Amino acid sequence: MLLTRTRRTSPLDSGDFPALQLFLLALVRVAEPVALTSLFPYAWKLILYYHVGTENDAAFYAGLLIGSFSLAEALTGVLWGSLSDRIGRKRVLLIGTAGTLISLLIVGFAQNFWIALCGRILGGLLNGNVGVIQTMVGELVHNPKHERE
Repeated sequence: MLLTRTRRTSPLDSGDFPALQLFLLALVRVAEPVALTSLFPYAWKLILYYHVGTENDAAFYAGLLIGSFSLAEALTGVLWGSLSDRIGRKRVLLIGTAGTLISLLIVGFAQNFWIALCGRILGGLLNGNVGVIQTMVGELVHNPKHERE
């Protein structure tokens, strides 16, 4: 029996360059750095507003608030990639985008440091879009020079 390798096709495969799909993926991809860095300019003042510590240790708490997003995202990135293989990439992207939105709202309306920290951690936990988007781009763009025969 001769085993042949067949390429899976999706409804998006039309033979043309998938410009619209790639544009939408780029928009989703931009959401993660915005969520990550939007706090940078005012984190120190936000810590002072929360009265967590003094001016001398406000930078430490600002670092916790900023770094919690990246740490949580790093811990769950592989899990989101695995989940996207089971339930679908679009669903994972929608969950990640909704998680980013919810976490930004939580941080924006937080009345104390701990709620803001939970919002940042939640945003990182729910945002596994980077790896999923890279996989989707690889599935959408087919270049015969880069594929095995």
